[in-house]
Amino acid sequence: MNKFVPAPSKSISEFDPRCVEAADRYVKANQALKDRSAWAIRMGCTLNLFLWHLDAFQKDEDPVPLFVEAFDQASSVLENVATSGVLQGLYPTAADDGDVDYEGMVSGLFSDVWQDMTDDIYFEETYQFTRLRFEKSGVDPDELFRDKVILDAGCGSGKFSHALARFGAKKVIGIDIGERGLAFARKQQAKVDYGDRVDFRYGSTFDIPLEDESIDLVWSNGVIHHTLNYEKCVEEFYRVLKPGGTLFLHVNGCFGLYELILDKLREACADIPSPLFQMYLKLLGDNSGRIYWIMDCLFAPYEWKSKQQVIDLMDKYGFTDFRQMLRGIDSDPIEMVSRGIPYATVKYGDAQVKFLATKPA
Repeated sequence: MNKFVPAPSKSISEFDPRCVEAADRYVKANQALKDRSAWAIRMGCTLNLFLWHLDAFQKDEDPVPLFVEAFDQASSVLENVATSGVLQGLYPTAADDGDVDYEGMVSGLFSDVWQDMTDDIYFEETYQFTRLRFEKSGVDPDELFRDKVILDAGCGSGKFSHALARFGAKKVIGIDIGERGLAFARKQQAKVDYGDRVDFRYGSTFDIPLEDESIDLVWSNGVIHHTLNYEKCVEEFYRVLKPGGTLFLHVNGCFGLYELILDKLREACADIPSPLFQMYLKLLGDNSGRIYWIMDCLFAPYEWKSKQQVIDLMDKYGFTDFRQMLRGIDSDPIEMVSRGIPYATVKYGDAQVKFLATKPA
Protein backbone atom coordinates (compact mmCIF):
# COMPACT_ATOMS: atom_id res chain seq x y z
CA MET A 1 0.00 0.00 0.00
CA ASN A 2 1.01 3.64 -0.46
CA LYS A 3 0.36 4.73 3.08
CA PHE A 4 2.78 7.66 3.16
CA VAL A 5 0.97 10.91 2.37
CA PRO A 6 2.94 14.00 3.38
CA ALA A 7 1.21 17.14 4.54
CA PRO A 8 1.01 19.79 1.80
CA SER A 9 3.78 22.35 2.20
CA LYS A 10 1.62 25.26 1.11
CA SER A 11 -0.78 26.71 3.67
CA ILE A 12 -4.24 25.45 2.79
CA SER A 13 -5.50 29.03 3.28
CA GLU A 14 -3.67 30.08 0.12
CA PHE A 15 -6.08 28.09 -2.06
CA ASP A 16 -9.60 29.21 -2.85
CA PRO A 17 -11.73 27.77 -0.01
CA ARG A 18 -14.36 26.56 -2.47
CA CYS A 19 -11.74 24.38 -4.15
CA VAL A 20 -10.43 23.09 -0.83
CA GLU A 21 -13.93 22.14 0.30
CA ALA A 22 -14.68 20.31 -2.95
CA ALA A 23 -11.34 18.49 -2.89
CA ASP A 24 -11.78 17.45 0.74
CA ARG A 25 -15.22 16.10 -0.08
CA TYR A 26 -13.63 13.88 -2.74
CA VAL A 27 -11.00 12.59 -0.32
CA LYS A 28 -13.71 11.80 2.23
CA ALA A 29 -15.80 9.99 -0.39
CA ASN A 30 -12.81 7.78 -1.25
CA GLN A 31 -12.01 7.03 2.35
CA ALA A 32 -15.61 5.97 2.98
CA LEU A 33 -15.28 3.18 0.40
CA LYS A 34 -13.27 0.74 2.48
CA ASP A 35 -13.99 -2.33 0.38
CA ARG A 36 -11.20 -3.29 -2.04
CA SER A 37 -13.78 -4.09 -4.71
CA ALA A 38 -14.35 -0.31 -4.91
CA TRP A 39 -10.76 0.26 -6.03
CA ALA A 40 -11.81 -0.04 -9.68
CA ILE A 41 -14.36 2.75 -9.62
CA ARG A 42 -12.11 4.88 -7.42
CA MET A 43 -9.23 4.50 -9.89
CA GLY A 44 -11.51 5.47 -12.76
CA CYS A 45 -12.81 8.55 -10.98
CA THR A 46 -9.35 9.64 -9.83
CA LEU A 47 -7.77 9.18 -13.26
CA ASN A 48 -10.53 11.05 -15.06
CA LEU A 49 -10.52 13.80 -12.45
CA PHE A 50 -6.78 14.24 -12.91
CA LEU A 51 -6.99 14.26 -16.71
CA TRP A 52 -9.89 16.70 -16.50
CA HIS A 53 -7.43 19.54 -15.88
CA LEU A 54 -5.83 19.11 -19.32
CA ASP A 55 -8.93 20.41 -21.09
CA ALA A 56 -10.28 22.62 -18.32
CA PHE A 57 -7.01 24.52 -17.87
CA GLN A 58 -6.90 25.25 -21.60
CA LYS A 59 -10.05 27.34 -21.29
CA ASP A 60 -9.67 31.09 -20.99
CA GLU A 61 -11.96 31.33 -17.98
CA ASP A 62 -11.78 31.26 -14.22
CA PRO A 63 -10.86 27.65 -13.31
CA VAL A 64 -12.28 27.78 -9.78
CA PRO A 65 -15.95 27.08 -10.67
CA LEU A 66 -14.84 24.37 -13.09
CA PHE A 67 -12.68 22.78 -10.38
CA VAL A 68 -15.52 22.74 -7.86
CA GLU A 69 -17.97 21.28 -10.36
CA ALA A 70 -15.58 18.49 -11.43
CA PHE A 71 -14.69 17.44 -7.90
CA ASP A 72 -18.31 17.59 -6.74
CA GLN A 73 -19.43 15.40 -9.63
CA ALA A 74 -16.76 12.80 -8.90
CA SER A 75 -17.65 12.85 -5.20
CA SER A 76 -21.31 12.28 -6.02
CA VAL A 77 -20.45 9.16 -8.01
CA LEU A 78 -18.53 7.64 -5.09
CA GLU A 79 -21.08 8.73 -2.48
CA ASN A 80 -23.82 7.05 -4.51
CA VAL A 81 -21.81 3.84 -4.61
CA ALA A 82 -21.32 4.00 -0.84
CA THR A 83 -25.05 4.38 -0.15
CA SER A 84 -26.33 2.05 -2.87
CA GLY A 85 -25.76 -1.16 -0.93
CA VAL A 86 -23.96 -2.74 -3.90
CA LEU A 87 -20.81 -3.26 -1.82
CA GLN A 88 -21.27 -6.22 0.49
CA GLY A 89 -18.04 -5.89 2.47
CA LEU A 90 -16.60 -9.07 0.98
CA TYR A 91 -13.17 -7.50 0.41
CA PRO A 92 -12.38 -5.22 3.32
CA THR A 93 -9.21 -3.14 3.01
CA ALA A 94 -6.33 -4.57 5.02
CA ALA A 95 -5.31 -2.72 8.16
CA ASP A 96 -2.26 -0.44 8.12
CA ASP A 97 0.76 -2.62 8.80
CA GLY A 98 3.15 -0.01 10.15
CA ASP A 99 5.78 2.41 8.96
CA VAL A 100 6.56 2.84 5.29
CA ASP A 101 10.02 2.51 3.75
CA TYR A 102 9.78 5.90 2.09
CA GLU A 103 12.86 5.70 -0.12
CA GLY A 104 12.04 2.14 -1.12
CA MET A 105 8.48 3.10 -1.96
CA VAL A 106 9.50 6.01 -4.20
CA SER A 107 12.33 4.19 -5.98
CA GLY A 108 10.13 1.11 -6.41
CA LEU A 109 7.30 3.16 -7.88
CA PHE A 110 9.48 4.70 -10.55
CA SER A 111 11.37 1.48 -11.25
CA ASP A 112 8.09 -0.26 -12.04
CA VAL A 113 7.14 2.48 -14.51
CA TRP A 114 10.51 2.68 -16.26
CA GLN A 115 10.50 -0.98 -17.25
CA ASP A 116 7.80 -0.22 -19.83
CA MET A 117 9.47 2.87 -21.33
CA THR A 118 9.95 2.51 -25.07
CA ASP A 119 13.19 3.50 -26.77
CA ASP A 120 11.64 6.32 -28.79
CA ILE A 121 10.49 8.02 -25.58
CA TYR A 122 13.57 7.05 -23.55
CA PHE A 123 16.18 8.25 -26.04
CA GLU A 124 14.75 10.47 -28.78
CA GLU A 125 11.90 12.29 -27.05
CA THR A 126 14.01 12.99 -23.95
CA TYR A 127 16.85 14.40 -26.04
CA GLN A 128 14.67 16.51 -28.33
CA PHE A 129 12.49 17.93 -25.54
CA THR A 130 15.60 18.80 -23.51
CA ARG A 131 17.12 20.60 -26.49
CA LEU A 132 13.92 22.51 -27.18
CA ARG A 133 13.44 23.58 -23.57
CA PHE A 134 16.99 24.90 -23.28
CA GLU A 135 17.05 26.62 -26.65
CA LYS A 136 13.71 28.36 -26.06
CA SER A 137 15.19 29.73 -22.82
CA GLY A 138 18.21 31.08 -24.70
CA VAL A 139 20.68 28.39 -23.61
CA ASP A 140 22.73 26.31 -26.06
CA PRO A 141 22.73 22.78 -24.59
CA ASP A 142 25.65 21.66 -26.74
CA GLU A 143 27.81 24.46 -25.39
CA LEU A 144 26.58 23.98 -21.81
CA PHE A 145 27.25 20.23 -21.62
CA ARG A 146 30.11 19.70 -24.05
CA ASP A 147 33.28 18.17 -22.51
CA LYS A 148 31.89 18.43 -18.97
CA VAL A 149 32.04 15.82 -16.23
CA ILE A 150 28.39 15.78 -15.14
CA LEU A 151 26.59 14.31 -12.15
CA ASP A 152 23.00 13.25 -12.86
CA ALA A 153 21.78 13.35 -9.27
CA GLY A 154 18.83 10.99 -8.96
CA CYS A 155 19.18 9.57 -12.47
CA GLY A 156 16.30 7.11 -12.19
CA SER A 157 16.02 5.28 -15.51
CA GLY A 158 19.10 7.07 -16.86
CA LYS A 159 17.29 8.69 -19.78
CA PHE A 160 18.65 12.17 -19.02
CA SER A 161 22.13 10.75 -18.36
CA HIS A 162 22.11 9.42 -21.91
CA ALA A 163 20.77 12.70 -23.30
CA LEU A 164 23.59 14.61 -21.57
CA ALA A 165 26.15 12.24 -23.07
CA ARG A 166 24.56 12.74 -26.50
CA PHE A 167 24.98 16.50 -26.05
CA GLY A 168 28.72 15.90 -25.79
CA ALA A 169 29.47 15.47 -22.09
CA LYS A 170 32.91 14.01 -21.42
CA LYS A 171 31.46 11.77 -18.71
CA VAL A 172 28.10 11.44 -17.00
CA ILE A 173 27.86 9.83 -13.56
CA GLY A 174 24.29 8.84 -12.79
CA ILE A 175 23.46 8.03 -9.17
CA ASP A 176 20.21 6.71 -7.75
CA ILE A 177 18.86 4.61 -4.86
CA GLY A 178 16.70 2.47 -7.15
CA GLU A 179 18.57 -0.72 -8.01
CA ARG A 180 16.03 -1.80 -10.62
CA GLY A 181 16.17 1.59 -12.29
CA LEU A 182 19.96 1.42 -12.41
CA ALA A 183 19.84 -2.08 -13.89
CA PHE A 184 17.44 -0.85 -16.57
CA ALA A 185 19.68 2.16 -17.29
CA ARG A 186 22.73 -0.08 -17.72
CA LYS A 187 20.83 -2.25 -20.21
CA GLN A 188 20.00 0.86 -22.22
CA GLN A 189 23.69 1.81 -22.45
CA ALA A 190 24.39 -0.97 -24.91
CA LYS A 191 21.89 0.48 -27.39
CA VAL A 192 23.79 3.71 -28.17
CA ASP A 193 27.36 4.52 -29.14
CA TYR A 194 27.63 7.26 -26.50
CA GLY A 195 26.65 4.89 -23.69
CA ASP A 196 30.31 4.25 -22.87
CA ARG A 197 30.52 7.80 -21.50
CA VAL A 198 27.86 7.08 -18.86
CA ASP A 199 28.59 5.46 -15.49
CA PHE A 200 25.64 4.40 -13.32
CA ARG A 201 26.21 3.99 -9.58
CA TYR A 202 24.13 3.39 -6.48
CA GLY A 203 24.02 6.53 -4.35
CA SER A 204 21.82 8.97 -2.47
CA THR A 205 21.47 12.67 -3.22
CA PHE A 206 21.71 13.19 0.57
CA ASP A 207 25.18 11.64 0.65
CA ILE A 208 26.68 11.72 -2.83
CA PRO A 209 29.47 9.13 -3.21
CA LEU A 210 31.91 11.55 -4.86
CA GLU A 211 34.82 13.63 -3.66
CA ASP A 212 34.58 17.35 -2.94
CA GLU A 213 34.91 19.63 -5.96
CA SER A 214 35.07 16.79 -8.50
CA ILE A 215 32.20 17.65 -10.87
CA ASP A 216 31.85 20.32 -13.58
CA LEU A 217 28.05 20.34 -13.67
CA VAL A 218 25.33 18.92 -11.43
CA TRP A 219 22.09 18.01 -13.19
CA SER A 220 19.10 17.65 -10.83
CA ASN A 221 15.93 17.27 -12.85
CA GLY A 222 12.66 16.88 -10.97
CA VAL A 223 14.16 14.82 -8.14
CA ILE A 224 14.72 16.58 -4.83
CA HIS A 225 11.09 17.60 -4.35
CA HIS A 226 10.43 13.84 -3.97
CA THR A 227 12.99 13.38 -1.19
CA LEU A 228 12.89 13.59 2.58
CA ASN A 229 15.68 16.19 2.79
CA TYR A 230 15.39 18.80 0.05
CA GLU A 231 17.94 21.12 1.69
CA LYS A 232 20.61 18.46 2.24
CA CYS A 233 20.53 17.72 -1.48
CA VAL A 234 21.38 21.33 -2.36
CA GLU A 235 24.20 21.30 0.19
CA GLU A 236 25.62 18.13 -1.40
CA PHE A 237 25.38 19.60 -4.90
CA TYR A 238 27.50 22.53 -3.79
CA ARG A 239 30.05 20.25 -2.14
CA VAL A 240 30.77 18.09 -5.18
CA LEU A 241 30.91 20.97 -7.69
CA LYS A 242 34.23 22.41 -8.71
CA PRO A 243 34.70 26.16 -8.17
CA GLY A 244 33.14 27.80 -11.22
CA GLY A 245 30.93 24.75 -11.76
CA THR A 246 27.27 24.87 -12.74
CA LEU A 247 24.09 23.59 -11.10
CA PHE A 248 21.01 22.87 -13.18
CA LEU A 249 18.13 22.56 -10.71
CA HIS A 250 14.58 21.74 -11.72
CA VAL A 251 11.92 21.46 -9.02
CA ASN A 252 8.22 22.12 -8.87
CA GLY A 253 7.41 25.50 -7.39
CA CYS A 254 4.18 26.33 -5.62
CA PHE A 255 1.84 25.16 -8.35
CA GLY A 256 -1.56 26.80 -7.92
CA LEU A 257 -4.67 24.68 -8.35
CA TYR A 258 -2.59 21.97 -10.01
CA GLU A 259 -0.78 21.52 -6.69
CA LEU A 260 -4.09 21.14 -4.87
CA ILE A 261 -5.26 18.56 -7.41
CA LEU A 262 -2.14 16.45 -6.97
CA ASP A 263 -2.07 16.67 -3.18
CA LYS A 264 -5.72 15.71 -2.79
CA LEU A 265 -5.76 12.96 -5.40
CA ARG A 266 -2.69 11.34 -3.82
CA GLU A 267 -4.44 11.52 -0.47
CA ALA A 268 -7.61 10.06 -1.95
CA CYS A 269 -5.93 6.98 -3.43
CA ALA A 270 -3.23 6.46 -0.79
CA ASP A 271 -4.52 2.97 0.05
CA ILE A 272 -4.66 1.76 -3.56
CA PRO A 273 -1.53 -0.22 -4.54
CA SER A 274 0.50 1.70 -7.10
CA PRO A 275 1.24 -1.44 -9.21
CA LEU A 276 -2.51 -1.99 -9.56
CA PHE A 277 -3.00 1.58 -10.77
CA GLN A 278 -0.10 1.21 -13.19
CA MET A 279 -1.61 -1.99 -14.61
CA TYR A 280 -4.94 -0.19 -14.95
CA LEU A 281 -3.25 2.48 -17.09
CA LYS A 282 -1.54 -0.15 -19.23
CA LEU A 283 -4.85 -1.92 -19.82
CA LEU A 284 -6.36 1.39 -20.91
CA GLY A 285 -3.66 1.59 -23.58
CA ASP A 286 -1.65 4.57 -22.34
CA ASN A 287 1.90 4.75 -23.67
CA SER A 288 4.91 4.48 -21.37
CA GLY A 289 5.59 8.21 -21.25
CA ARG A 290 2.03 9.03 -20.25
CA ILE A 291 2.01 6.25 -17.64
CA TYR A 292 5.21 7.62 -16.12
CA TRP A 293 3.72 11.12 -15.92
CA ILE A 294 0.42 9.98 -14.36
CA MET A 295 2.09 7.70 -11.80
CA ASP A 296 4.53 10.45 -10.86
CA CYS A 297 1.67 12.88 -10.27
CA LEU A 298 -0.68 10.54 -8.41
CA PHE A 299 1.68 8.46 -6.29
CA ALA A 300 5.02 10.21 -5.78
CA PRO A 301 4.93 12.57 -2.78
CA TYR A 302 6.02 16.16 -3.36
CA GLU A 303 7.51 18.92 -1.27
CA TRP A 304 6.41 22.19 -2.82
CA LYS A 305 8.59 25.28 -2.44
CA SER A 306 8.01 28.70 -3.97
CA LYS A 307 10.43 30.15 -6.47
CA GLN A 308 11.72 32.56 -3.83
CA GLN A 309 12.26 29.71 -1.35
CA VAL A 310 14.34 27.89 -3.98
CA ILE A 311 16.42 31.02 -4.62
CA ASP A 312 16.92 31.53 -0.89
CA LEU A 313 18.03 27.92 -0.48
CA MET A 314 20.60 28.12 -3.28
CA ASP A 315 21.82 31.43 -1.91
CA LYS A 316 22.18 29.94 1.58
CA TYR A 317 24.66 27.36 0.31
CA GLY A 318 26.68 29.82 -1.73
CA PHE A 319 25.38 29.60 -5.27
CA THR A 320 25.43 32.76 -7.38
CA ASP A 321 24.55 34.00 -10.89
CA PHE A 322 21.04 32.56 -10.90
CA ARG A 323 19.44 32.30 -14.31
CA GLN A 324 15.86 31.12 -14.45
CA MET A 325 14.74 29.13 -17.48
CA LEU A 326 11.23 30.31 -18.24
CA ARG A 327 10.30 28.46 -21.41
CA GLY A 328 9.30 24.95 -22.35
CA ILE A 329 7.38 22.83 -24.82
CA ASP A 330 3.80 23.89 -25.45
CA SER A 331 2.32 21.55 -22.83
CA ASP A 332 4.69 22.68 -20.04
CA PRO A 333 2.94 24.78 -17.38
CA ILE A 334 5.95 27.13 -17.21
CA GLU A 335 5.45 27.87 -20.91
CA MET A 336 1.81 28.76 -20.28
CA VAL A 337 2.71 30.98 -17.32
CA SER A 338 5.49 32.70 -19.27
CA ARG A 339 3.19 33.36 -22.22
CA GLY A 340 0.62 34.84 -19.85
CA ILE A 341 -2.37 32.75 -20.82
CA PRO A 342 -5.53 33.74 -18.90
CA TYR A 343 -5.56 32.57 -15.27
CA ALA A 344 -2.21 30.80 -15.77
CA THR A 345 -0.90 31.69 -12.32
CA VAL A 346 -4.18 30.60 -10.68
CA LYS A 347 -3.89 27.26 -12.44
CA TYR A 348 -0.13 26.72 -12.19
CA GLY A 349 1.38 29.23 -9.75
CA ASP A 350 5.18 29.29 -10.14
CA ALA A 351 4.99 26.16 -12.33
CA GLN A 352 8.30 24.40 -12.98
CA VAL A 353 11.16 26.27 -11.31
CA LYS A 354 14.34 25.76 -13.32
CA PHE A 355 17.61 27.53 -12.56
CA LEU A 356 21.16 27.54 -13.74
CA ALA A 357 23.44 28.68 -10.91
CA THR A 358 27.18 28.87 -10.33
CA LYS A 359 29.52 27.85 -7.54
CA PRO A 360 31.90 30.85 -7.25
CA ALA A 361 35.44 30.27 -8.47
